[in-house]
Amino acid sequence: MEAQRIKCKSTGVYEHALTRGKIYEIVDEDENKYRIVGDHRRRIWISKSNFVPIEEPVLIMTTWQFDDEIDNYEFIEVSITFSDGSKRWCVITTPQKIVEYFDQEFMNLPGIYMKHLIIMKTTRTEEIEVMLRHLDNQNELIELSKPLLGS
Repeated sequence: MEAQRIKCKSTGVYEHALTRGKIYEIVDEDENKYRIVGDHRRRIWISKSNFVPIEEPVLIMTTWQFDDEIDNYEFIEVSITFSDGSKRWCVITTPQKIVEYFDQEFMNLPGIYMKHLIIMKTTRTEEIEVMLRHLDNQNELIELSKPLLGS
């Protein structure tokens, strides 16, 4: 009998044991969890919500890039490319850049709201890479970004 297999859609708190998009063999299961052999070569119980059937596609971020000069804008647009070739975008800023934005005289509204905004400590490429990879591993990057029209 062939073993049942599943695909990871979110690593959750198991980034040490799971790889998003990787297929795992089910060793055992109960009502809410699968037992698999994780990337760390140990058996581990993980919620079924972290997995999808192997036929279901799992989009994974392949690359990203700044679309704006980071020193010229308070809100910096970033384009993200996924494993199926689709592209999405989001906005990145820092607490300091938000203060600068609200200090401008042309501000009409006392607040700002963007679903696709990520607030970072800095705009350093390495830190943004870590954050985008983390959000991708949590299966949250698609939801917090917007489709890039024309891609």
